[in-house]
Amino acid sequence: MTNWEVAQIFLEIAELLDILGENPYKSRAYRKAAQVLQNTSLNVEQLAREDGLKEIPGIGDALEGKIKELVATGKLRYHEELKKKVPQGLRELLRIPGVGAKTVQLLYRSLNITSLDELVVAAREQRLRQLPGIGKKTEEAILKGIEWVRREKRWPLHFASAVAGEIQRFLEEQQEVIRVTAAGSYRRGQETVGDLDFVAASEDPPIVVQKFTGAPWVQEVLSEDENKATVLTRWEIHVDLLVVKPPYFISALRYFTGSPEHNVALRESAGLDCKISEYGITKEGTAFYPETEEEFFEHLGMMYIPPELREGQGEIEAALNGTLPRLVESKDLKGDLHVHSDWSDGVNTVEELAAAAKRRGYSYLAITDHTRSLSIAHGLDEERLLRQREQIDLMNRDLDGLHVLAGMEVEILPNKDLDFDDRILSEMDLVIASIHSGFKQDRETLTERIVEAMKNEHIDIIGHPTGRLIGRREPYELDVSRVLEVAAETGTALEINASPDRLDLKDAYIREGKRLGVKFAINTDAHDVSFLDDIRYGLLTARRGWAEAKDVINTWPLPKLKKWLKKKT
Repeated sequence: MTNWEVAQIFLEIAELLDILGENPYKSRAYRKAAQVLQNTSLNVEQLAREDGLKEIPGIGDALEGKIKELVATGKLRYHEELKKKVPQGLRELLRIPGVGAKTVQLLYRSLNITSLDELVVAAREQRLRQLPGIGKKTEEAILKGIEWVRREKRWPLHFASAVAGEIQRFLEEQQEVIRVTAAGSYRRGQETVGDLDFVAASEDPPIVVQKFTGAPWVQEVLSEDENKATVLTRWEIHVDLLVVKPPYFISALRYFTGSPEHNVALRESAGLDCKISEYGITKEGTAFYPETEEEFFEHLGMMYIPPELREGQGEIEAALNGTLPRLVESKDLKGDLHVHSDWSDGVNTVEELAAAAKRRGYSYLAITDHTRSLSIAHGLDEERLLRQREQIDLMNRDLDGLHVLAGMEVEILPNKDLDFDDRILSEMDLVIASIHSGFKQDRETLTERIVEAMKNEHIDIIGHPTGRLIGRREPYELDVSRVLEVAAETGTALEINASPDRLDLKDAYIREGKRLGVKFAINTDAHDVSFLDDIRYGLLTARRGWAEAKDVINTWPLPKLKKWLKKKT
């Protein structure tokens, strides 16, 4: 029983508890534990056998017992009991964008709907709009969301990452495998993944394929031959494996990483006398087998193209011209500028968050709790906000190597006002402005809400600008091009929210903004110290948007950042 598998069961328990209407703190505890288990380097199975589970932050007596039961038996009695209480199809309804646990409860209790098929029938018969809180537009949105769910099953990046990690470890443990790397859309850092692709090097491909298809997590073998196979895993995600002899590994990895558009453009750029394939480069009858991807691109007379850019969107021309950007890297990041503490709806104290930031080698961290209008998140009123500010100022006197910025995530209200006036905003080191309500307003109104916020001299960053939740909520109607233009004019940074549920802004908007001179902030929006590790997903998205370190404000040293934060005042 791996860390990831335990985490998935805990996440399912959280969803079941939400559907049953149980205490939200209970489901939140399971979600937090799942996140910690996914991110810890400690081995859950080993710790369970050694009575060391409490070494993992947040694992108390109750969760310790449940993990031990899972490790010992492969099942959890509590989990099985919950599943009996909730019809199986109800959890699938949660995949519909905009449909949460309360809506699922309402559909089940009022109309006895237990599946997507039943929901489609009820929506087409216009029975949903008769329920409280569901009107004609919501009913139509639910039908549209069901179409999206059924059209293509894609997995969020953090889910794909967890599965890829398990498969990578399994293949690396096979003595016949010399090298193995994930390829495809996962390696390119796409926001969702349809399946996983792996390329391995071995002197004995058939044996590796045989071991792969016989792995304990394989649910069904869909195809198989001497050097490749496709399987359906028990996590319901398809995995393709190609095994080649060592000389071909880099060429195969390069080929199966690039999108079809990238590979076509690459072949066209090489000319008719040069053949490029997964088995190397052949020109005038001579074959070349690169030992690194850098060597591959150098042989073709171009700059190295990072995996995130291999989409067929002009990167070949830029590589040939020597104009590819030096993409932002993890080592460039100096801090996180959007983090929530237990003063609002976060889990950890400011001190705990600061300690976690120091462990990550950050120079600074911004505490940006919600403000009073977001009452569901225990938003801060003026008195609490200023008390927190005082606490942070006192902390900074004793902190060594880290500076905590006293910030806030202020609400952009439906009437375009901000949750606090300029007098309070001016007291803060950093202010993020975000929309958390009024998503159904028209495009012009929503756009103007953000535009008006950016015109305020005290607003530094616009948080999760389009409001999307991948697979659950579509972006709200927004003229993004206008937002980018005003951001460039006012010098307001736009957030690249690293939460794998958001990844907001999208890569295409980042690239458009970069051309205009917009600055960005790669932030986690973390509500728990374990979420600070999500920064890697925001970094991938930034790189896919061709962002460089100079485009990202939290790559700057603290003095430069502080100077920039005072730019409007």
